[in-house]
Amino acid sequence: MNLETESQPKLFALLMLLSGFAGISYEILYGRILGNMVGDQFAVSAAILMTFLLGIGMGSAYAHRLWRWLWAIEAGIGIYGAAVAFSQPLIESVVYAGSSLFSDNLSGSILICVLLLIAPAFLIGCSVPLFAGYFGRESAVHSRASFSWVYMVYNFGAALTALLIEFYFIRSFGIRGTVALFASVNLVIAAGLWLRFSHMREEEKQEAEESFVIGNVFRMIPASRWLPLVLASIASAIFQLFMVKYSELVFGPFRESFALVLALILIGITLGSLLVRRFSLTFTHIMWLNLAGLLWLMLAAGPAIYLYAALYSLVANHFWALIVLKTVMLSGLMLLPALTFGATIPALLSYQDASADNAEVSRESGALLFISSLANVAGFLLMVFVLHRLLDYGVQLLMIGGISALALIVYSRAKLIHLIPAALAVLAMFGWQHKHWDEDLLFLSYTNFRDVAELKRERADFSFPDRYKGYQDVFSINWMNGKPYFFINGYISIPLNNPSEKIVGALSTLYAPRLDDALVLGLGSGATASSVGLFFKKTEVVEINPVVRENLFRMAQWNFDIEHNPRVNIVVDDAIHHVKVGEQKYSMILNTVTTPLYFSSSKLYTKDFFDSIEKHLTPDGVYITWVDSRIGDGGTDIILRTLQKSFKHCAILYVKSAYFLLIASSEPLRVQQADAVTGNSELRADLMNKHDVMAEWLPYHLMNTDVYPLIADPDGPLNTADYPALEFEMAQLHGKGIYEFKKRLRASFNIGDVVQGLGKTGEAFPADFLAQSEDRLGNSSITQSWKDVMGGTPGLKDKAKLAELNRRMVRAEVENSVGAWHAVGTQLTRMQRYEDAISVFNKVLAMDPTHDNANYNLGTCYERLGRVDEALQSFEAEQKLDPKDQDVDFRIGRLLLRAGRYQEALEALNRHIDMVHPGSSKPYTYRAMAHKALGHKDLARADMERALALPPEDEQVLKKVGL
Repeated sequence: MNLETESQPKLFALLMLLSGFAGISYEILYGRILGNMVGDQFAVSAAILMTFLLGIGMGSAYAHRLWRWLWAIEAGIGIYGAAVAFSQPLIESVVYAGSSLFSDNLSGSILICVLLLIAPAFLIGCSVPLFAGYFGRESAVHSRASFSWVYMVYNFGAALTALLIEFYFIRSFGIRGTVALFASVNLVIAAGLWLRFSHMREEEKQEAEESFVIGNVFRMIPASRWLPLVLASIASAIFQLFMVKYSELVFGPFRESFALVLALILIGITLGSLLVRRFSLTFTHIMWLNLAGLLWLMLAAGPAIYLYAALYSLVANHFWALIVLKTVMLSGLMLLPALTFGATIPALLSYQDASADNAEVSRESGALLFISSLANVAGFLLMVFVLHRLLDYGVQLLMIGGISALALIVYSRAKLIHLIPAALAVLAMFGWQHKHWDEDLLFLSYTNFRDVAELKRERADFSFPDRYKGYQDVFSINWMNGKPYFFINGYISIPLNNPSEKIVGALSTLYAPRLDDALVLGLGSGATASSVGLFFKKTEVVEINPVVRENLFRMAQWNFDIEHNPRVNIVVDDAIHHVKVGEQKYSMILNTVTTPLYFSSSKLYTKDFFDSIEKHLTPDGVYITWVDSRIGDGGTDIILRTLQKSFKHCAILYVKSAYFLLIASSEPLRVQQADAVTGNSELRADLMNKHDVMAEWLPYHLMNTDVYPLIADPDGPLNTADYPALEFEMAQLHGKGIYEFKKRLRASFNIGDVVQGLGKTGEAFPADFLAQSEDRLGNSSITQSWKDVMGGTPGLKDKAKLAELNRRMVRAEVENSVGAWHAVGTQLTRMQRYEDAISVFNKVLAMDPTHDNANYNLGTCYERLGRVDEALQSFEAEQKLDPKDQDVDFRIGRLLLRAGRYQEALEALNRHIDMVHPGSSKPYTYRAMAHKALGHKDLARADMERALALPPEDEQVLKKVGL
C-alpha cells in the first residue's frame, strides 16, 4: 500500500479534512466546559485562548521531531477528548482543588485549566505540519504545494466544525456528547493512519535530526519573511477580536455571533490557501488585497448596520434566513481581510524551492506556524490590554490597517512603489474614520438594529455616551432623551434613574428568613445590590466585569453610594466560580446578572447552577432570579422547568409589566421582613422623593405563590451546562413577549392565595394593593385582571380614599414639606375627617402662615362642623392673604347669612358676584335670601330669576327662598 494508488490520496485528504474538522472543536468545546466550571470571565477566556495558541505554536515547532507519530498524535487527541467527556466531575474537583494554590481562588483554577489544555493544544499544533509533510511524500511535484493544500483542507474542516458545533452538534448531543463524537473522529483518523499509511512512519527522514530548535527558528527563516509575518499575524489577531466585538455589538452577545466570525476566519484561511496555490500569489499581492479589504471594511461597517436593519424584518421570523443574512453581511465586510490574513503563511512558503522535500516542508511550515502563533498571542495581548481599553473601534480598525501596511512596506523593503500607495491607503482610512466613522452607532443596543425607522430615531435621541472599556468588555453610560442607561457589550438595561432595580433588592429581602448574610450575583449599576445592603448585616456582591467595578463610583447617585457601605463586600469574580469555590451559607441569594439574552448569563439558569445555589442556602433560605418578556414563552418555560428540579416552591412577583421576579425555596414562601423593608427610612425616602413609590406597598407585588403549575410543557427540555437549552432558545428568539405565560398567570390570580403569602395587610387593603399595581404597571393587563378579581370588594371606594391618604401621609413624613402636609389635609377633608384635617391645616399654618388656601381649607372644615365663628376667621384670614380669591367672599357671605348678619352677607356676596360673574345659580340664590331678609323683595325676585336661568336648575327654589 502506498500513496501512488488511486484511492490513497482521496483517503488521506479525507483524514486531513476530519482532522481539521476535529481540531478546532476542542478549543470551542474545552472552552465551554471549563467556562461552565470557572465562568466566562476574561481571565479564563484569555487563558484558554493563549494556551491553545501557544500549544499550537509549540506543536508546530516540534512536529518534525514526531514525524512517525502522527497516528499517535491523533489518537492522543481523541483519547484526551474521551477522558474529558467522561470524567468531568473529576476534572471539576481538580480545577477547584487548584483554587487553594493561591490566595486568589481564580488564579489557582486558571493554572489548572492551563495545565489541562496545554497537552491537547500541543498535539493539535503538530497536525498541520505533519499532514503537510506526509502529503508531500506523494511526489516531489507536490512538495512545494503540500502545505497550502493541507492548510486549506484542514481549515475548511475547522470552519465547518465552528458552524456545526454551534448550530447542530451541541443542540443534538450536548457538550459532552459532542466532545465524545470528535474524540471518536480522532480515533478513526488514528486508525486510518496506522492501517493505511504505515509506510510513512517507517520512512523517517534523516533530515529531521538536523531540524531547528526554537532558539534557532528566527535564524532558520530570513528576517525579510518572518518579520512581515509577525506584523501581519499581529494585525490578524487584532482584526479577529475586532470583528468578534463588532458582531456582538450589532447582532447581539450570542455564541452564534462568535461562531459566524470564527467560521469566516477559517473559511478565509481556506480560500486564501486556495488562491495562493491556484494563482501563485506573493505576499505583496496578498497584503495589497488586505489593505483594500480593510479600507472597504472602514467604509462599509456603518452603512452595513442600516442595511441590516432594513432587511431584518424580511427574515425576522425565520431563524435560518436570519443566520444567512448575518453570514452574508459579515462575509461582505470581513471575508477579503480574513482571506488575505489567512493566506500569509502559504504565500511566504511559495518562495520555497521546487526541489524542497517533505521534511523541509514540515520544518518550514512548522516554523512559520510557530512564529505566526506567537505573533497572534502578541496581537491578542495588544488588543486586549492596550487597544481595546484605550481606543475607539474606528481607531482600532485604523491601527489594523497601519500594521498591515507596515508589513507590506517591510516585506517590500520600503520601495517607493509600495511605500507611497500603502501610506495613501492608510491615509484614506484615517480620513474616513475622522470624518465619517460613527462610533456612537455601535453603542446603541443591538435590539435597535432591527428596524431602520427605529434605528434612525434612537440614533437621533442618542447623546454622546460616557464610555469605559475593559480588556474585552465595553461599558458606557448612554444618555437618551435625557435619561442615563447602563450599557454593557451591546446590551442596554433600563434607565439608571429608574427605581426598578432598587425595588428588586427590596422585594427580594421581603422573603428572606433572616437579615444576616446575603449574596448578590451581578453588580451592574449597583442599584439592586445597594438596596440589599441597606438591610443585611453582611452582603457579598459578585461582579464579573472589572471595568464595571472600576467605574462604580460614576453611578453613586443611583446606588446609595454602595462603595462606601461597610456592610457590603464587592468581589470581582464569575458568579459560577464564586459559588462553587465558596463555603458560606446564605439566607438569601439574589441573581441580578444580565438577562439570559446575553449568552454567558444563560449558564446562571442551568440546573447545575441551581443545584450549587441550593447547597449554599440555609435550609429555609431563598433564591431570587429574574425574567422578562424578551425571553419569550419558551424561555420562561425552560427556566421554570429547570428551577422546579432544584427548588420545591416558587412564587412570582412583578417589577414592571414585563419584568418579573421568581422567588424559590425549599420551604413555603411568605413575606417575612415587611417591617424591616417598609420601615427603612433611607429606602423609604429615596423611593418616595425620587420616584413617588410607596415602600409600604412593596409586599403587594406578589402575584402567585405557586408558579410551577403555570408551566405550559412540563416535559420540555431542561437547561443544563451540558445542554444549554436556554441559550439555544435565546439565539433563535426574535419576537418580544410572554403572552401565553402572562395569560395563564392572570387566570391564576387568587386574592386569598396572595393574602396568605403576605401574612398581614393594612386597613386599606385591597385598595392599596390595586393602587400599587396602577402606580407601577399602569393600566396593564395585570392591573385589569386584579381589578376584575377584586371589583366586588365591599367598601372599595372608601378603602381607595384611605389608600390615597396613606400615600400622602408617607410623602408628608418623608418630605416634611408644607405642600405635602397640605395635601394630607385636603384628603382628610374629602374623607370628612374634619377634626383630623383641622389639626393638619393648623400644622401647615404653623410651618407657613401664608401658605395658599390653608386658611380657606381650614375654614371649610370649621364650616362643616358648624363652628361658624372659627370658619369666618379662617376665611377672612385667607382673604387678607389673597384678596383676589374668587371663592372666599362666597363662603363668607354664606356663613354670615346663616348667622343672621344679612347686610354683611349681602356685601360679601356682591363682591363675589362682581368679581366672578358666576355661571352657577347658588350665589344669586344666597343673595336673594339676603335681599329678602333685608326687605328688598324686588331685588330678591330679580336674583331668583337669574338663578333660575343658571344651573343647577331647581324649580322649587322660589319656595325655598320664600318668594
